[in-house]
Amino acid sequence: MRIADKTETKLVLYDDQRDKKVGLIAASVVLAGGALVMAWEGFWEPLAVVAALIVAAYIYWRRTRMTSTFTLDREADSVDLVVTDRTGTKNWHWPLSDVETAQISTVGAQGTDTGTARPNLILKDGTRVPMRPYHAAGGQNWHAVAAVKLFLGQDLDDAPIGWITPTAFDEFFAEELKRHYK
Repeated sequence: MRIADKTETKLVLYDDQRDKKVGLIAASVVLAGGALVMAWEGFWEPLAVVAALIVAAYIYWRRTRMTSTFTLDREADSVDLVVTDRTGTKNWHWPLSDVETAQISTVGAQGTDTGTARPNLILKDGTRVPMRPYHAAGGQNWHAVAAVKLFLGQDLDDAPIGWITPTAFDEFFAEELKRHYK
């Protein structure tokens, strides 16, 4: 999730699953390169299999592609998650005043361990609300949690070891980081 907008009263995180697209493109390029080398050596048989794998990767990406917009708004006392995929748009809403914190967790909304780490909002009643409906890279998960925690005025006391603040994150949260870490 990337920061799309940040003001004193609003934080908008956006995710278009760019990391999945880049991974599938990289895998397709490696497969195509391997197929070309094999064809150069006279092995034409694997070309059909490689072409089928590349087409399958493209179809998988098109059918599972989704975007999510996660908005925290102090003025409206709202947290909104809007997810758009091939089946349409789904909206979820919670009061911002019900949010206690954000954290990375493998525990899902039903309280069971899913084994998949993703960013969650923790509500005051203990409910866990996933900030995205799917898994993504760990660094992106932490950036989303850190953005929400700083927006809520909380310390980043549980940062992963070796985490380095990215430039875009610094630009949006320079004042908050200075205030929290004086």
